[in-house]
Order: sequence, then C-alpha cells, then structure tokens
Amino acid sequence: MRIISSGKVLNSAEFYKKKKRRRRIRLALLLVGLLAILSSLIYFSRQKRFLIIGVTITGENVVDKEEMSQTVQKLISGYYFWVIPRNNTFVYPRQTIEQNLTEAFPRIKSINLNLDESRTLVVMVEERVPFALYCVNDECFFLDKEGLIFAPAPSFSDGVYFIYSTDEPMSDPVGKRVLAPEEFESLLKFRESLSTLNINSSALKIGADDYTLLWSDNKRLMWQKDDDLLLVGSNLEAFLSDDAIKTQSNFLEKILYLDLRTANKVFYKFK
Repeated sequence: MRIISSGKVLNSAEFYKKKKRRRRIRLALLLVGLLAILSSLIYFSRQKRFLIIGVTITGENVVDKEEMSQTVQKLISGYYFWVIPRNNTFVYPRQTIEQNLTEAFPRIKSINLNLDESRTLVVMVEERVPFALYCVNDECFFLDKEGLIFAPAPSFSDGVYFIYSTDEPMSDPVGKRVLAPEEFESLLKFRESLSTLNINSSALKIGADDYTLLWSDNKRLMWQKDDDLLLVGSNLEAFLSDDAIKTQSNFLEKILYLDLRTANKVFYKFK
C-alpha cells in the first residue's frame, strides 16, 4: 500500500482523497450558504415595505424646496453595487445627502433627516439668517452672523444692513467667508464696543494690511490688521478722553478720519 505524508502524520492515498473531498464539500456548502444569505438580503432590500416612497422638505420659509427635493431624489435613486436599492430605509445615503445639499445650497445652516411612518424621507432644513451684506461694485450678497456669504441680496436703502467690502473683490463669493470665523466675531464685538464712544459704524472695508471702519458721513477709523483690538479700543478711548480733545465741541462730528495704524499714536484730520 502506498503511503503519502502530509508532514505530521502518515495517511493512505484513499484517506487523503476523502479528506480533500470533505474540505471541498464544506467549502461548497459555505459558498452556497453565503450566496443564500446574500440573495436573501438582496431580496428583502428590494421589498416595497423597506423602500423610501417620497421626499419632503420642511423648514421655516425655506427657499428652493423643489430643487432640494429633486437633489435628494437623485441621490437615493439607483443601486449600491448594481443590486441594493439606494432608497432602502436602512441604507439610504444619509451623509451624502447632507453633504450635497449643504454644498449645493449655501443658504442651509443645518439639516436633519427622518423617516416618517409612511416611509417618506423628511428633510428638515434650517436656513441661514441675513445678518449683513458683502458688496462688490454694485452687487451685494447676504452673509450670516458667522461671516459666511450665502445668497445674492436685492437692493436695500442705506443703513438697513451693515456692509462688508474688500479691496480685492471676491469672485463668485457665495459659499465663501469674508473673514475667518474667530476674526469675524472679534471684529463684531469690537464694533459693538465702539457704540459707547458714539461711533456707530455702518461699514467695514477689509484691506490687505488694515481695516477701515465707516460711520456717519463716511467718517473713517483705521487700524492695522495684526493689531490687538483691545489695545486699539483702549488707545482710542484714551485719545477721546484727553482734555485737549474733550474741550473741542462736537469733535467726532467734525473729523474726516481717525488713523490708529501707528503704534500708540492717533492721527486725525478735520473735514
């Protein structure tokens, strides 16, 4: 009788063949089981009771509802790997929907997705609230309290919204920021603090190296971009509190500009 060694024990050729046959059978059964499970998953994933039947956009005064709905419908149409429906209630592309809507509609501040009892996908949208304007030439755009430009704006009378502008005009500004969020917030607080000095600003021009704040009759307040705003405010307050300035009646009404771009100095010019 011929003996075949598998390395650790000695087996007959017939025993070795039976062992290989059993392995093949187990492998075949495993593959059949996996195919059965996969087929069952595909079958159940296509059952109507597991499919999204519609899309509804909700939210207060939401603009472009129809376009948003069409965008979502496209994202849940078709199949994953050509077999599993993308509109299946368990595996629909939630993150993709949120990302695409946010990119396509900069007005959107937040999105919440839910499925109701009728298997309708309810997209709850919160839109950004106009806080100020970014204007370039004769065209203006809304921006929110975080400094994000999100939509074209109609014409307004002066004083309705605070206006931001840049020396270097932004092309296609929708979806962009006039400033980094932290910088935008600190400038907002600085502007608000100036009201105690009777400087109620109406616009801010953002230069390459400096800022120019405008208030009544186009008066200007200028300072360097890298200046500490607390120090700028402190220097300005000290200047306006100086006796030589306080003795001049209606000083702020008569000036053309206040220039704080030189450290610890304030230059000014009358109209």
